[in-house]
Amino acid sequence: MKGKYKLAILVVVILLIAGFMIFAPGAEKHNNIAIAGSTSVQPVAEKLATTYMENDSVDKLTVQGGGSSMGLNSVKKGSAQIGTYSSKLSSKKAGANVTQTQIATDGIAIIVNPSNNVSDLTKDQVKDIFTGKITDWSQVGGSPGKINVITREEGSGTRDAITKVVLDDEDFVSNAVVQSSTGSLMQSISTDDKAIGFASLSDLRENQVKKLKINGVEANDQTIKDGSYVVQRPFLFLTNKTPDNATQAFINWTLSDEGQQIVAEEGLVPVN
Repeated sequence: MKGKYKLAILVVVILLIAGFMIFAPGAEKHNNIAIAGSTSVQPVAEKLATTYMENDSVDKLTVQGGGSSMGLNSVKKGSAQIGTYSSKLSSKKAGANVTQTQIATDGIAIIVNPSNNVSDLTKDQVKDIFTGKITDWSQVGGSPGKINVITREEGSGTRDAITKVVLDDEDFVSNAVVQSSTGSLMQSISTDDKAIGFASLSDLRENQVKKLKINGVEANDQTIKDGSYVVQRPFLFLTNKTPDNATQAFINWTLSDEGQQIVAEEGLVPVN
């Protein structure tokens, strides 16, 4: 009998300790959400996170860049609740345990120096320039001069989107100058009147560079939404198959009218 009493007392003590740990001040469960990945998605993700934290009980919501590849890998490794990705992602590359949610559509501008007299290229001409088949501006109606291709680093979601949508998975010309950010790419083009590159419309600094029409179509919200401007890509939130409640609530809010209004204010095309 004494043994039974001792066991009962031990159970009671354990339950009391567990209850104290659950209800003690500072011991409540924290809802922390880490977002990592595409530098193109980063600005809108930061704005969404800031607004959401002002109105919701989430304890901490952090956003960092690093590239789309980092976004996918962070979700797979569990180091981030949300990975951001800025190009189409095949289910094979994503893997069976990753869920994709599109939060916006982004147009990618083909950009040149403001002094360049070329204003319109076909998609095929852009492909031939980026792959090195066209090497002089005079071949596309411009002033004679060697074309200098400026691109982003491998792993960039914007570069990946251009490779898929424009280059049909061919490689950039081998002598293309590689820049590690959209800002540095635009800076290079702003100081080189023979340069050409690309940038997200939401990042575009039109006082530094000039965007070209593609197939006679200017990039804007309407032409991106109706599909007539063909150089575009999705902005994605990646999660594991069963995101926690706090993460799912943030995604649901992002897709709400309030969240999509922020998407529009950031120069992107809402999905809803």
